[in-house]
Amino acid sequence: MTVSEDQQKQLAVDTHSEQAGLFAERYSTIADDPYQNCFKYSRYLLDKWLDKFLPARGDGVRMLDLGCGTGYHLAKYRERGFELVGVDGSDEMLKEARNLNPEIEFHQGDVTDIPLPGAGFDYVVCIEVLRYLPDIESCVREIFRMLKPGGVALVTAAPPMQVTLYPLVNKITSARQVGNLTHLKQFFHSSGKLKNEFGKAGFGQTEVHGVYGGSMIWVERVAPGIVPPLLRIWEKIDTATVDLPVIKHFSNMFLVKAEKPAQ
Repeated sequence: MTVSEDQQKQLAVDTHSEQAGLFAERYSTIADDPYQNCFKYSRYLLDKWLDKFLPARGDGVRMLDLGCGTGYHLAKYRERGFELVGVDGSDEMLKEARNLNPEIEFHQGDVTDIPLPGAGFDYVVCIEVLRYLPDIESCVREIFRMLKPGGVALVTAAPPMQVTLYPLVNKITSARQVGNLTHLKQFFHSSGKLKNEFGKAGFGQTEVHGVYGGSMIWVERVAPGIVPPLLRIWEKIDTATVDLPVIKHFSNMFLVKAEKPAQ
């Protein structure tokens, strides 16, 4: 059976609604021990990358978290003074986000048709959204629309040549349920494809960075108890190599930094 683009997006929303509590728990303890498992380690390294491109203080700076999920990043940047708005398609995710950030403005909506006026934000952060979209063009154009002239988009994507071979695994797990792996089709984008899509949307300078290697994921599946000490050792190697010109294409996550022209 062929699944339409709208059906695919709804499947992603429904799956994340079912997993809202799990994500809230995972995110709530990252600060306690980011090496506890690969998920927390990946978000810890992503946070370090985001901090390279965001001001230490956000007073007077407006940020949109598109696909805000349980509100983890909103809580982080709220403490730094940013003026924040969150958008997500999942009502269950938004319940978690509102509980964590009761004073922040939230909207439930489609990431390819954002229910907000344009040119209102200095930054748009969009974490782990593109990997669930059959066609990213509309979402990237909406991100561009949301930004003020000179604004910056920080967007993650899933590389197609991951050393973990996850794109191949996802072909299998999206066709049938395998253990506790997520039964949901995902989409993978090369650095060249991402630069092309952001360029078509109107962005000027676009950078694509490797965030983390991901090689410990399958170790965690086999022997989770040995992963925390291994991650502590591996972090120095990971951060020193993952964004090198060739190696980044085999990373487990891309971070796109794209700037909207000032005029």
